[in-house]
Amino acid sequence: MLYFFAGFVALVVTMSLIPVLMKAAGRFSLLDKPGTRKIHGQAMPRIGGIAIAVGAMLPVLLWVPITREYAALLGGMTVILLFGLWDDWKDIDYRLKFIGQTLAVLIVVVYGGIVIDHIPFMGATELPPVIAVPFTVFALVGITNAINLADGLDGLAGGASLLSLAGIALLAYLVDGTPLVLVSLAIGGAILGFLRYNTHPARIFMGDSGSQFLGFSLGVMVVILTQKVHTALSPVVALLLLGVPILDTVLVMSQRVCQGRSPFSPDNNHIHHRLMKLGFDHYEAVFLIYVAQTFLVLAAYLLRYDSDTVLLVIYGTFCLGTLGCLYVAHRTGWHIAGGTVQRQSFIARQVVKLRANHLLSRGPFHVVKVTLSLSFVIASLVITHVPRDIGTMSLLLFAALLATLSVQRAPFNLLERLVIYVTGAFVVYLLQTAANPGSLYAAGFNFYFILLAIAVVVGVRFTWSQEFRVTTLDFLVLFIALVVPHLPDFALYGSQMAAGVTKVIVVFYAIEFVTRSAPRYWDLLRFGTLAALAVLGFRGLLLGG
Repeated sequence: MLYFFAGFVALVVTMSLIPVLMKAAGRFSLLDKPGTRKIHGQAMPRIGGIAIAVGAMLPVLLWVPITREYAALLGGMTVILLFGLWDDWKDIDYRLKFIGQTLAVLIVVVYGGIVIDHIPFMGATELPPVIAVPFTVFALVGITNAINLADGLDGLAGGASLLSLAGIALLAYLVDGTPLVLVSLAIGGAILGFLRYNTHPARIFMGDSGSQFLGFSLGVMVVILTQKVHTALSPVVALLLLGVPILDTVLVMSQRVCQGRSPFSPDNNHIHHRLMKLGFDHYEAVFLIYVAQTFLVLAAYLLRYDSDTVLLVIYGTFCLGTLGCLYVAHRTGWHIAGGTVQRQSFIARQVVKLRANHLLSRGPFHVVKVTLSLSFVIASLVITHVPRDIGTMSLLLFAALLATLSVQRAPFNLLERLVIYVTGAFVVYLLQTAANPGSLYAAGFNFYFILLAIAVVVGVRFTWSQEFRVTTLDFLVLFIALVVPHLPDFALYGSQMAAGVTKVIVVFYAIEFVTRSAPRYWDLLRFGTLAALAVLGFRGLLLGG
């Protein structure tokens, strides 16, 4: 539960701060204006880094033991955030940026003792401090800038960082590295809250304050993971966990140097720029980079105990393959559209016809809306035991939702969605832990979740709604929630919990589908949620189960 609260608190705090910060961005001149190298066409608030930092650091202060290492990490985070905000405000010279980054890194290296003293092919031999310290400073400053440079498309830096954090949390969890897991989940929760507003089309940017904060944090955490928490890992694992941003940074900087320019001069030669020049749209470019980063993170996890040579060969092959594909596409003039208008395929024509079908366009919405509301109520009644803490939380959520309904009867607001999401999580958790697995009710609910998933998929594919769309954020959620619990050697609480996570995701998508697809139909889900919370609260708090 502590892991859950670390991520959930970070997510809620970040999502709550962003609307306030968006309104204040113009007043403090924290706007990213359009330009020749910019993808966006209007001024955008670039103040999201504050929300990410506050959302991430609060759970760390609440639940992570503040040892010397983590005190240094918090101190370095604060310094990097302040210099990043200064850069967002005044566009400071890159040398001042390096001063801030170096100062933040020196705090964790000198005060925190976070140093890279084991490198590939040296076995147990440690680097002498005279080499280890400057090498660590160079590496951490480089990683900080790698994430900063990767922040070129909506959701790109945040999503790539989230995938890296998932890998760090997994590897730390395997050796009971609880503090590092908590920090990873806190930053990951903050990124998820931010991506809710940053996925294309973005409404806010993280700015240099956010990208440098993430780059610095990831660099320090990877060093803590490989040098202190899980020392059996090959040091090359760190390279895989941060693989795509490192490749992108080396690529663009080496190209600038070869052209006789400063390695810090801006251009449009990043990997995401190259993908878009090949005809991939915004979503597709981000998605492809997510897939590449996912491959490297999974390789880092699955091959964590392999030799340095094997891991370096894998990363080298990945880099050569990526660069080779981009080079061939550029030299041959390949373009995803092929330069011609493609005739609509038979399958595409059938999809268009099905989309016009009234039953397929509206039926799934009504099925999901009615059955989801009823399932909340029925589950709250048939569950064999309701813990007292869940009962207390349910009554608090009941009061919050009721108070919201008394002053607003418009489409779902953020607070209502959060209450319904938590209610859905409670229902699934209790069905997985408090219901008799062999009972008729349990079998019925298992079958229902399968049908619910099918209804949501059909509804999303053929819905008439302009609000609900599958985005690159959904890829991140599905990877973390569905793939992670089923990885080898990673049993969150056994296969039953893995199945529970899958059901929670199905319920969350069903909630999003209903609350986004047709806001005028709001009564049934709200009333079903209120009834379920009232029953859970009454049973858990007043009846003791």
